[in-house]
Amino acid sequence: MPNTGGSEKRIAALDAALAKGISDVEAKRTMPAEEVFDRLEAKYREMAQGQKPKPPRNGD
Repeated sequence: MPNTGGSEKRIAALDAALAKGISDVEAKRTMPAEEVFDRLEAKYREMAQGQKPKPPRNGD
């Protein structure tokens, strides 16, 4: 019989991560992908221009 201990641990970790993600969505602790991409684009544009990126807003 093959050793499935590692696989079972990985599946349990995946299940926990999915449950947390679902909980975050239900509690509205998410933001639209477009907003995330806009913030990342601005951050890396500032970094490329040698500026220090602005810290995230409180609650983000």
